[in-house]
Amino acid sequence: MSEIARTYSAVFAPEIFVLLCSLCLIGYEWRTSASNSLVGLGKRLGVLGFGWVVAFAIYQGVPHVVGPLPEWGVDATGSAGLAIGMLAIWLGWRIWNWGDIIPEFALLLVAVTIPHLLITPFWDISSHVLYAMTPAGYLLLVDRRFLPLSLVALGMVVARPLADAHTWLQSIGGLALALAFFIALAGVDSRDGSTLALVGE
Repeated sequence: MSEIARTYSAVFAPEIFVLLCSLCLIGYEWRTSASNSLVGLGKRLGVLGFGWVVAFAIYQGVPHVVGPLPEWGVDATGSAGLAIGMLAIWLGWRIWNWGDIIPEFALLLVAVTIPHLLITPFWDISSHVLYAMTPAGYLLLVDRRFLPLSLVALGMVVARPLADAHTWLQSIGGLALALAFFIALAGVDSRDGSTLALVGE
């Protein structure tokens, strides 16, 4: 069982799962936009690719620059890289005015990264769970047809303890942090009538 859980964790690792969710959202937003040309889709994917290059450059580059990191440093550099990469994607979407869904998604991931960076030096909260549940929860708020991705994310809550990577409390902590953020986001959007409040009605 632990070997299956480790494989599950590797297949749906944060960098892969967030990328998958990003691609799903880009396709969703592009398909429903007024100007859904293939050139426009290519530009969007180019911005996504640039953001991911930035994220991986930080994740892989920081240890080479500063030397060996503490045990929690790997999670911290990964989270910081993801947040900065998402900010680059947010900026690209705002420059070309491609819509509101991806920018909101990007800022949500940046927002959850802040408490993660503050917590992780003191407690090994599961980043796999956090960065599975947060994007999957957002997709579910956008459209209920993204439910399968949420089920995959929920599977990570179980997989991490079974893989002996985290305790159950650390895994549930990642779930709780993600839930707190996207429930708050849903409440804000419902009050101001922005993106999520209008989807699926």
